Amino acid sequence: MKSKLFSLIVSVLAAMCLWVYVMTVVNPDVDLTIGNIPVTFSGAEVLREDHGLVITGDYQEFVSVHFYGKNADLKTLDQHKDELKAVIDVSKVRSTKDYTMSYDITLPSAVSASSITRMDKTPANITFTVERQIRKTVEVRGDFSNVRIAEGYMLDGTSFDFDSITIEGPESIVSTVDHAEVTIERSNVDKTITESVPFVLLDKDGVQVDPSQLTLSADAVEVTMKIVKYKVVPIEVQFTEGGGAKIADLDWDYEPKAVTLSGDSTVLDGLNAIQLEPIDLSALPSNDETVERTILIPNEAKNVSGEETVSVRITIKGKQIKTLRTTNIVFVGVDEEKFKATSLSQQVQVTIRADAADVTRISANSIRIVADMSGYTQEGTYQVPVTVYVDGFDSAGAIGQYSIAATLAAADEPAE
Repeated sequence: MKSKLFSLIVSVLAAMCLWVYVMTVVNPDVDLTIGNIPVTFSGAEVLREDHGLVITGDYQEFVSVHFYGKNADLKTLDQHKDELKAVIDVSKVRSTKDYTMSYDITLPSAVSASSITRMDKTPANITFTVERQIRKTVEVRGDFSNVRIAEGYMLDGTSFDFDSITIEGPESIVSTVDHAEVTIERSNVDKTITESVPFVLLDKDGVQVDPSQLTLSADAVEVTMKIVKYKVVPIEVQFTEGGGAKIADLDWDYEPKAVTLSGDSTVLDGLNAIQLEPIDLSALPSNDETVERTILIPNEAKNVSGEETVSVRITIKGKQIKTLRTTNIVFVGVDEEKFKATSLSQQVQVTIRADAADVTRISANSIRIVADMSGYTQEGTYQVPVTVYVDGFDSAGAIGQYSIAATLAAADEPAE
């Protein structure tokens, strides 16, 4: 039993020694095929920077090589195969066209070139394209169609930290890019969003362009979506009675009846109506008028409806208009101890509005022109605003504003 074990050990040792002898002494010629060797270009950087040319095309990125040499050398080569490269020298390329060129195999530092007796390359040559490198600036656009704003809020505007992106690369690719697009998807948004969003490059048909061969001025765009509260605020029309017309005499309507405002909730929550500048009925020259009024809103709010004015249509019912000339001019407020007032206007033409039943009975004698001189304290000639009274007819009133030319002179000295 012991002799058998001894014999087995001797046999194993003999086999190992024989293997070492064969590998280290005999070292026969063998061959080895290595694939997935990457293709690289020597001089590509100079080609791009000095001549504005770049390598493109769907060229073969990996090659396979059948190596011949001694067993030990090829074993070392196999152990360092990740260092192998297929190098194409493009340092002398100067024009844009398709090229078919051979390549050199760069061996690992652990393997000498003399130890490889032969190399069969597959493929033997590489075809690639050289074209101009160009630069282009494209607009940044946003797709916010999948952003859902919360009830009572609205999108007030969007902005980007970059309005455009500069792209650089092969002309055949850069020329197809139409714009850069960012996309945001959100739901129930009730406050302003600011975030950095990656973008894609699209052609004019909306098809995505592969950016792998391009240099971009940015990788993402900071997008701000301003979200504000909005409120529909009713508009109120106001009237000042006069000129023989009262609010009860009116048929009226107006558009728009409300306006949509956006802004901070502290402003909108306390705003329940927008009141227009009052319409003075005494200024309406006829019984059927349309008056425009500007919609005035708080400075902190924004009118998002687009309407800036309100059109008010007014009909004064049961009234007629009449024009009269009167000489009944009266001065009040004159310091008679110092001054005497005289009208240079001999008569005043007045237009009045009154109930239909009263108009026929109103005459020039019914009209009284009153000039208040209390604000005039020096001698001279003045254009003095006057008030028109229609005595005895409560339904009547003057239409428009009137004035007369008046002289304020020194009072006559009392007789001795």
